[in-house]
Amino acid sequence: MDQKQRKKKLNKLSAIFLLAGFGKRISNITRNPKCLLKVNNQTLIDRNLEILKKFKIKDVVLVLGYKKKLIKKEIKKFDNYFNFKFIYNNEYRIKGNSFSLLKGLEKSYGNSLVFDGDLVFSSDILKSFLKHNTHSSFLIGKTSISNVECAKALADKYGFVRKTIDKRLIKKSELKKLNFVGEAIGIILIKSDIKVKMIFSLKKFLKKKENIQLNWEHFMNEFLKVNNIKYKKTINSRWIEIDTKQDYIKAKSLFKK
Repeated sequence: MDQKQRKKKLNKLSAIFLLAGFGKRISNITRNPKCLLKVNNQTLIDRNLEILKKFKIKDVVLVLGYKKKLIKKEIKKFDNYFNFKFIYNNEYRIKGNSFSLLKGLEKSYGNSLVFDGDLVFSSDILKSFLKHNTHSSFLIGKTSISNVECAKALADKYGFVRKTIDKRLIKKSELKKLNFVGEAIGIILIKSDIKVKMIFSLKKFLKKKENIQLNWEHFMNEFLKVNNIKYKKTINSRWIEIDTKQDYIKAKSLFKK
């Protein structure tokens, strides 16, 4: 591969879906992976792959674990279009999605879009996010600063995200140093240069036993102290992460035909 071909490949955009988890909080609706939930008679993974087709993204890495055979069967219809790569987090009850993120980044090539597998979103949101976006970035949506559950993003005055906080309120001391910008909704653009640093840092982070169960928000709090990732906000409200039965009901209403 000559230098020109290598540069072109490095700039090519791939996608990574984090789909290994069990989805305990929604087990009263389904015992299958959350990405197989249906909105308008279409599974979440089908819907999201159809969106990728609109943007001609063909290289897709899927990090699987819980009931992986069901997901592979569901997406078989896309085999003729996508170049699928599968990687496994078989210890999904022990290892959180920081581990899944590491496996996905290692398997992908070039610039990558990382998606949480339980996210439902409008294709217009992704279109706006990718337009003129030349930096590694978090996609940020609107939320209340008092929303305990979501991944709240804090940025410095230069527009770099320095902290992500979930499952708790933001402290006053944190707001003295950083600005609350919204919710990291579960789509991250990771450019090749940042990816190399992220893989190295994830390996170091996961060597500590107490970190192995943690999700990527916790990893990012260490990584973002010394690495620059920007954010891009969407004013489009047609997105939702499905964690609970109530989220699922809202998703079906939000994306009603």
